[in-house]
Amino acid sequence: MKTEQIERMNKINELIEVIASVDRRFFYSKSKDRTGKFIEGKKLFYIDEYTGEKVYPYYSGRKKFSHGGTLWGLVNDFREWIITGKLSNGNNGYGGLYCPHWGYTAEGMAKVVTKGKEIGFLKKDAPRYEDVLKQYKARGLA
Repeated sequence: MKTEQIERMNKINELIEVIASVDRRFFYSKSKDRTGKFIEGKKLFYIDEYTGEKVYPYYSGRKKFSHGGTLWGLVNDFREWIITGKLSNGNNGYGGLYCPHWGYTAEGMAKVVTKGKEIGFLKKDAPRYEDVLKQYKARGLA
């Protein structure tokens, strides 16, 4: 992997740590006491926190992933940004970091979005989660 890809991977792992530390604690396994993360190698892999398995973060690799489609879409957004450096939030479905269906509190989601902006996964001028949530509620989506 290229140096800039490794830097983006480390930043995504920081974001995963935030996601794993609030509310429902996605990407964290209490029974295994570990958090999912991306690892470098000849290819990029995601280590599933529950199974401990290396997951190839492309559509063919989902069989070893212990979550559903929302988080699989998010992992693929992360992979896309790590590899290309191009904005990818929500490219693989489910609204990315702005998804209102995680079951997280508005405060928890705000922490996630803030970290996404901090690391460059989201644009610095991207909307606050609270503002997006208001839009979702106005449209009956949240």
